[in-house]
Amino acid sequence: MFRTGVICACLVGLSACVATPSGPAEFVSSARQLPQVQLDLRQNAAALDARFHEAGWVAEDHGAVVQRLTGMLMFGRGDNHRATPVEVYYEAAGLTGEDATATRVTVLRDLAEASTLTYNLAHDGERVAEARGLTASTLSDDLGAIEYAIADARQAISLFNMIDESGEAGESLAQEIGALELASDRLSDAANALMSRRRELRHTPAS
Repeated sequence: MFRTGVICACLVGLSACVATPSGPAEFVSSARQLPQVQLDLRQNAAALDARFHEAGWVAEDHGAVVQRLTGMLMFGRGDNHRATPVEVYYEAAGLTGEDATATRVTVLRDLAEASTLTYNLAHDGERVAEARGLTASTLSDDLGAIEYAIADARQAISLFNMIDESGEAGESLAQEIGALELASDRLSDAANALMSRRRELRHTPAS
């Protein structure tokens, strides 16, 4: 009886996650008339998210973790047969069975692209934080979009670290992974700037 109660409590919490937008694209589709900088941020966050998933840098779709945990709680289903993040990436990149040279070329290319997309989105966030004509409500959606991108970047960093540690890409990838980590940090800083701006707007009396 106690276990059932715990499961129900967990599922209530999980259902709250399910009710949230399934990705940054929903913040684009729900956008009203917004300043162009906000539209740019949301569209580029959606494009980053789509690319990270398409390229296999992120192994799971949004909501997949919730569904997997629900299955484990309700039915005791494990995930022993679930592909690892590296396997997902190798399949998406056509690297399954390739040698270290081919793997390194592809991984370096993908790391550079992931870093560029992340840096560019961080710049979008910085522009929004300094823009005029914003409201606390629309900034909340901007933050929602950028937080998905932060999660994507962190998963990509974890993936490339696993590949680096395996030695399957030859020489160390530390420098290139470090560039992605710096881009991710800058994106997090942009999110913090947006949160500060939202807090400021919430405490500014309406004119």
